[in-house]
Amino acid sequence: MAWTSLSRRAFNRGLAGTVALSTAARPALASSSPRTGGRLRIAIQETASSSLMDPTRVASWTVYFAYELVGETLVGIDPNLQPLPRLAESWEPMNGRVDEWIFRLRPGVTFHNGKDLVAADVLYSINRLRDPDNQSPLRVLVEHVTELVEEDPLTVRFALSRPDADFPLILAQSRFFIFPDGFDDFAQPVGTGAFVADGLDPSSVNVYRRNPDYWQSGKPYLDEVAFQGNPDAIARVSALLAGDVDAIQTIDFSLADRVRSTGGFDVIAAQSGVHNTLVMNTTMPPFDNADVRNAMKHLLDRDLLRQRLTAGFADIGNDHPIPPLSPFYHTELPVRPYDPDRARSLIQGAGIDLGSVVLHASDAVTPGIAVDFAQIFADQAQAAGMTVQPRRDPVAGYWDNVWLKEPFMISGWGTRFTPDAMLRVAYRSGAQWNEAAWATPEIDRLMDEAVATSDFDRRREIYWAIQEAIHHDGGSGVPLFFNHLDAVSNRVNGVVPNPVGSLKGWDLHNVWLDADA
Repeated sequence: MAWTSLSRRAFNRGLAGTVALSTAARPALASSSPRTGGRLRIAIQETASSSLMDPTRVASWTVYFAYELVGETLVGIDPNLQPLPRLAESWEPMNGRVDEWIFRLRPGVTFHNGKDLVAADVLYSINRLRDPDNQSPLRVLVEHVTELVEEDPLTVRFALSRPDADFPLILAQSRFFIFPDGFDDFAQPVGTGAFVADGLDPSSVNVYRRNPDYWQSGKPYLDEVAFQGNPDAIARVSALLAGDVDAIQTIDFSLADRVRSTGGFDVIAAQSGVHNTLVMNTTMPPFDNADVRNAMKHLLDRDLLRQRLTAGFADIGNDHPIPPLSPFYHTELPVRPYDPDRARSLIQGAGIDLGSVVLHASDAVTPGIAVDFAQIFADQAQAAGMTVQPRRDPVAGYWDNVWLKEPFMISGWGTRFTPDAMLRVAYRSGAQWNEAAWATPEIDRLMDEAVATSDFDRRREIYWAIQEAIHHDGGSGVPLFFNHLDAVSNRVNGVVPNPVGSLKGWDLHNVWLDADA
């Protein structure tokens, strides 16, 4: 498998913004029938940390959000992680092996510069991602695309080097935007989306206006969206509660009660696949012993971790990377219990004297979570007579100097739309980011079989087998999948929790404000 030379942090940012189904929001947050007009003011979760304006590269969250308002992808995604028509009105595989796909574009769509959307725009945009010179972290997702062909002005054919039943969902990834052919002035965003930009300044307030020629009739409802980045989570919440903004992206778990207890505001809690992993390198002692690995997993008090790390805003994990929101989640695999006596017995049975083991963690993984996770785990290990020394490593250099090098560490992963997008990156033999160095050729074969068929029942059977194997033998302890929290004034309506985020720009065409807003 070929890989770019981009850092792990860059890749995670490339896939960022993937959160999922709500468990704690009122339906559509709707208190009225849709009405037009008004300006929505929103605080983005961080300011510019990059001078890059190209949203397909490693830019700031503000840049990403700007292009979510302005740009669109070929495929959307619904709250059940299923693909939806967007700029492509339909698609289909050309043969039973799903290694060649036809996408038919929606007719009558125009870019903000007046140009009609045609197949050449799709070829230009996707080929930019494939070009190694552009250094996009999204390139790894389309490395199996061997050819794009314009069949006619509204039809594109994708040829793949291997079968991929999930291919439409790859094109639904949050930054697979379709630009006009030849577009490269990213400081002046142009797309087909619901809002029109007059420029982009990541360090200031940006105000984008309604697209009067948007292809979805009657939308957007809002006249304008004003947005600015703010890295301070407390300041974002304070701005919301003071009425300075109408909505905020991403609030800390510890601040949710403050928002919920203040009248006139809603917390939108959405399930996600975001998780921290207790990584045990299966090629390094003592974790080359499966009993030792399973002993460590029995020291994860999942309920305690859920309450202390997330204030209850998480789903319980089961030591594999497929979250409960996935249609392929193994619902019949019993959750491994916290059992220090069983952990002690496994260690004794293995005949290994663990002595004292160092557990590395850093705020580079998940600020406010990963380091506390390591400390709580160390405390839990004492109940089994084990000595775990949590070590807080600096943010700078953690991904380069600790991750993939130390035998015992805390890592973190974002949501992936499909099991294969997670498994192929982190659990396949020889994968560059297989952090536990877990290698099982039979599982590799099953991964390939799962994406080579569109038979849902067969795919579920395969993914269940893979989850069982990772649960029983793998080097990853996965206790929780974190919820993603956003917050809005109750004057904001039409916000629906979604796998790609509750307050992402591309869904703001469905949002409206009450008359007094």
